[in-house]
Amino acid sequence: MVCIRMAQVEDLIQMQTTNLWCLPENYQMKYYFYHALSWPQLLWVAEDHNGKIIGYVLAKMEEDDKEPRHGHITR
Repeated sequence: MVCIRMAQVEDLIQMQTTNLWCLPENYQMKYYFYHALSWPQLLWVAEDHNGKIIGYVLAKMEEDDKEPRHGHITR
């Protein structure tokens, strides 16, 4: 069974580890912290029955008032 929940600061290291394990584009820890501080409501994790993070979503909203509102999803 997989549980999907909002991410917490304590999850950031596991999120980065998941990224390093299975994705070709890797991010520095400051990227995860930036998202967690700027858009905490847009970070979500999927964890297995043992509490291990097996996936995540980082999303952000563009804050340029000159353009229509839009966002980005990093997976």
